[in-house]
Amino acid sequence: MPQKQDKNIKEIGHIVSYFSGVAKIQGLPHVFLNETLLDENDNKVAIVIGFDERYVEAIFFNDGFDEEKPLFRSRELFSIPVSDDYIGKIVDGFGQPINKKDKIFGERASIFKNSPDIIDREPVVEPLSTGIKIIDTSLPLGKGQRELIVGDRKIGKSSIAQDVVLNQKDKNPEVYCVYVLCGKKKSQIEDLVHLFKKNYAFAYSCVVVASADDTFASQYLAPFVGCAIGEYFRDKGKDALVVYDDLSNHAKVFRNISLLLERAPGREAYPGDIFSLHAGLLERAAKLSKKNGGGSLTALPIIETQEGDITSFIPTNLISITDGQIYLDIGLYQKRFMPAINVGLSVSRVGSQAQPKILKGVTEGIRLALAQHKELQKLTQLETVVSKEAKDKIKRGDLILELLKQNKHTNVRWEEQVILFYVVESGFFDDTEKEHWSEFENLLLELIRNHYQNVLGKISSGLFDDDVKKSIKEIVDDFKREFLP
Repeated sequence: MPQKQDKNIKEIGHIVSYFSGVAKIQGLPHVFLNETLLDENDNKVAIVIGFDERYVEAIFFNDGFDEEKPLFRSRELFSIPVSDDYIGKIVDGFGQPINKKDKIFGERASIFKNSPDIIDREPVVEPLSTGIKIIDTSLPLGKGQRELIVGDRKIGKSSIAQDVVLNQKDKNPEVYCVYVLCGKKKSQIEDLVHLFKKNYAFAYSCVVVASADDTFASQYLAPFVGCAIGEYFRDKGKDALVVYDDLSNHAKVFRNISLLLERAPGREAYPGDIFSLHAGLLERAAKLSKKNGGGSLTALPIIETQEGDITSFIPTNLISITDGQIYLDIGLYQKRFMPAINVGLSVSRVGSQAQPKILKGVTEGIRLALAQHKELQKLTQLETVVSKEAKDKIKRGDLILELLKQNKHTNVRWEEQVILFYVVESGFFDDTEKEHWSEFENLLLELIRNHYQNVLGKISSGLFDDDVKKSIKEIVDDFKREFLP
């Protein structure tokens, strides 16, 4: 029988190898995973990330720890205080405020929790409005979903996630947002903070920052810290959204740590347990049952591909973990179709069950219309004589494509999207040229927002009867009188 450990016995560990804050330690026979280690002054200096028969593997919070000094057990998992105090704060990868004057108080919670059991969850059916037309109409997101944003560098992945956060402003019920920056440049961090301040997003958001210059420990722990903050709101029965920007950098950090620990490298030199690491993180996003408070945690992980290759190791891992992916296409980006989302390669496995019914009814034919438009365009390129019906379908497809374009940081409420897609689907703008549509759209939205809030209110309450449709016809007539020659 194993002997019961005496808590009065102080176990001592000694560093055997140490490089860039990654160490192998001898001793500490009863240590457990994710336990924090102490120095001789009882300061928390490292976290255990693995062990075998001979060594304990740990990463240190700060580089430059004296290898000659002993280490001791804390008998505590790495934890952070969780409370509403995080809202409006910028914290580092350890959950500590960047501004030393800020303080966060609350009950401590481990950042490495298990995901909720299936019996404690509910199906994802409540919509999470993004304000991005192409997503809300073709790839709807639900509260509690995990949707991957994938594509090459510099084609708008982060902008999409930022716009989703900005669109949660003034939502009822409120959605609390946690934006995790992992392995990013200082300039990118400053740009995000400036954007959030400019749009008053800090009123309901928190930013977790682990820059490329920070230690391995900070970059490794940052996504788990962000997840723990989001879980706090979820477990209180509220709605939370966490963005991981991006998990490519997180995977590279974990690969570096594993190679320094001399773990066996697998495909693309990543360790074999990288899948379980990210699965354990993303599975924590869930919509809880009413019995458990009914809160939700939605996850938007971001991943970077090389030359559009979604078959590489990390993208395929995350595609298999998540409930769908938003795929950004370099070809569309080069054609200036923004956001550069390829609807054909993107999917939301939650689908239209997490979409407002009115928006679903107005936009259910979009994917088919775009597919037909693509095929008919091929016919016109062959200089085949096409019928008037085919020409009309091409014109309608052109209008829908123009309508799906959207500049970054411009959010369109789903009620406004209902009106826009209804007027196009009803043929009210078939007589306009597609070159002018983006300008007309901006003017039409301005007209609706300034003079027809009552129509938006009816749509928001679930009303879309003949009276509402008649009001939309009046809006179009008013618009044409005012703005069209």
